[in-house]
Amino acid sequence: MNRSIERRWRMRAVCVIAAATAIGGSMSVTAAFAAEPAHCQVAGESGFTAAVVAHAGQHLADRTVDASGCDVGIYVDAPKVTIDRVNVRGANAAGILVQNTSHITISRSTVTGNGFHTTKPVSHDSVNPGELPQAFGISLFGVSHATLSRNTVYNNGRGGIGVMDNGPFDPGQVFMGGGTTSPVNVPVVDVTVERNTLWANYAGCAIVVSAFNADNTVRNVTIASNTIRQGTPVFDSAGDPDVGGIVAQSNGAGSVVSDIAISRNTVRDSGEAGVIVHAAAPGSKTMNVTVDRNVLSGNNWLHASAPDTAGVVVDSRLIPADLGQATVHTVVSRNTITGQFYGIWAQGPDAPLASRNDITVTTGGEPIHLQ
Repeated sequence: MNRSIERRWRMRAVCVIAAATAIGGSMSVTAAFAAEPAHCQVAGESGFTAAVVAHAGQHLADRTVDASGCDVGIYVDAPKVTIDRVNVRGANAAGILVQNTSHITISRSTVTGNGFHTTKPVSHDSVNPGELPQAFGISLFGVSHATLSRNTVYNNGRGGIGVMDNGPFDPGQVFMGGGTTSPVNVPVVDVTVERNTLWANYAGCAIVVSAFNADNTVRNVTIASNTIRQGTPVFDSAGDPDVGGIVAQSNGAGSVVSDIAISRNTVRDSGEAGVIVHAAAPGSKTMNVTVDRNVLSGNNWLHASAPDTAGVVVDSRLIPADLGQATVHTVVSRNTITGQFYGIWAQGPDAPLASRNDITVTTGGEPIHLQ
């Protein structure tokens, strides 16, 4: 693919940073944040420090992790780790960062006050030294066979929960200033995010499922029975919004995000649409996504122009041109959508199959708008 074209493509969801120019090559430099207090440990080969570094088979339970001054609260790069009833707070970046491993359980934990001391990317297609592309409250990058359930994730500075692939481009690595990235693609398969409660996670979406690396895959992800609501205030002290919403998106050239079930979630008053299904990169596909039995209301208030307030957005159009990307076999059914100008808004060549939705729109709106 032509590199100049690759730099120009952008995505709809403001909570996912498209950084194609970071793909290719590893980086091995020191951690990107300020001097660390004595309690911070080296977090494997990530280039970060962490208050807790988990080992294989470890069960972390019934404790508070104060990560003040550390890059990460709990860092996991080993298999079969369980985190249960843990309170994680104060990390500069991710509250919990799990990378390149499998069989992980995170449950009944509270993640708050993290991610307010990172250098955020300044635009969707800018890659500048010191920028950290993603630092969710709970970040799972290159992780398979994992379950996140009944957690409370709020008041974090870079979004709520992120499930993403890993590889030459690591969404949890500092551009031009992190640790060692994976030289090969690490796909994601079989992840469940269920019954979590999220609000006031600024400068990012509530739940994101995305593939960043060229030709990589993210598949078999279930996002079910989560509650996402707007916090107070809707902007943090730096002016970053609580973006909210649920996103399934292919974000690497030729990548595939597939077999995603978004079901029985409640999403209210998010800055972006309640649910976004998007193919964001040249030649990529977001396919076999089911948006089913969700309750969506008052979402997409950040956008002053079309789509205006919208419950569900399905989109496979790029700027400046379509380059072979597609959303394929998106099913939107049995959702209750209220207080939106558009119940379901779609553009691009691949319209969703919509059926049996209960949609009530605001004055002048359309239940289903195809563009």
